[in-house]
Amino acid sequence: MSALNIVSALVGFLIYPYVIRVLGAEQYGLYAFLLAVAMYFQDIIDFGFDSPCTKRVALDSEDKGKLSQIVSTVLFCKLLLIVLSVAVALPIILAIPLLRNNILIFAVIFIQNLYKTFYPQWYYLGTKNMKFSSILQAVIRVSQIPLILLFVKDAGDLMVYALIVSGTMFIGSLVGGANVLMEGIRIVGVSFSQMKEYYKEASPFFVTTISGRVKEKTLTAVIGACFGMRDVAIYDLANKIIQIPKLLLNSINAALFPEVVAKATTERVNKILRYERLISLATILCIVIFGYPATLILGGKDMVAAYPVALILSLTIYFMLITGAYLQFVFVARGGYRYVAINQVIALATCLVFCCIGMVVWPSVWSVALSLTLSCAGEVLYCRIITKRHFTD
Repeated sequence: MSALNIVSALVGFLIYPYVIRVLGAEQYGLYAFLLAVAMYFQDIIDFGFDSPCTKRVALDSEDKGKLSQIVSTVLFCKLLLIVLSVAVALPIILAIPLLRNNILIFAVIFIQNLYKTFYPQWYYLGTKNMKFSSILQAVIRVSQIPLILLFVKDAGDLMVYALIVSGTMFIGSLVGGANVLMEGIRIVGVSFSQMKEYYKEASPFFVTTISGRVKEKTLTAVIGACFGMRDVAIYDLANKIIQIPKLLLNSINAALFPEVVAKATTERVNKILRYERLISLATILCIVIFGYPATLILGGKDMVAAYPVALILSLTIYFMLITGAYLQFVFVARGGYRYVAINQVIALATCLVFCCIGMVVWPSVWSVALSLTLSCAGEVLYCRIITKRHFTD
């Protein structure tokens, strides 16, 4: 999983200079905007199924009948959400001129949402078969490079670029789904009551995802509205500096979850937390040492202001890893799904409060980064309080 995250990040960094030069900033910006709109619908289609369904698969990994029921129920749930998403997206597209004038490109980009529908990442996590999954996803990402270099030649090839990215992802999702069927999993009929149960179980995670998305977009909007596009670029570069270590460490809890979920004892969880504290602190130290030269390489001398912002944001790595351990190994493992949603809602609310205070006391991009960091610290505090009150053995 870590290797997959490295490959995904590197492919993005390697192909970005070519794409931005060939397509031009305006066309690539259009693609980024359409993709951002489409990703909101991906959150709806995903609906937070990954964590609870990974748990279901991990607990019944040897029972093909139950696994078939789980896979089928999630599939039908997501197909229904796709229909609803299209029904919601169509009037929005027709109402907004920019979307309406680029409806064909948006439709192609929207196909990327099918990747999460037909590619059961949660199944591979639950059955601990991440080797095949990671190799397949890495092949998907790497295969995009030669295709883009061969067929994307000028600003008029935006549709070609969208077709390459969406097409490779869609084909990969079909291969990943077909491999599950080859393992003896069958698509069986499911009742609406079963689907309703899955929706109810996943709803706290849906709230979590949407809250995180709103928090992410709001902070960027605040920086753009209050300080201008240069500070947006500084904040974006600071995020890029911590992106790879975040991707690497974020896979730790996901990889451990299938093994730990059935035996998430207090002693075992505390041991994981101790190791994760050490790992995250070592990562922050690396950012302190190598963050400045990374800033110079990526952004040049004009963007060195991103380094102190990156230092502030690096603290979120520690809080992210510890919070993730509580969420996965305490709340999810013991059925406390609603605490997952409450945690993220509180994080969103506190982030906005800290941001408003920062705009009054210390109006700068630093205060925005600090508001995010403080809200992440609040997540850890909330998790500790809830764990002591409700989940202490």
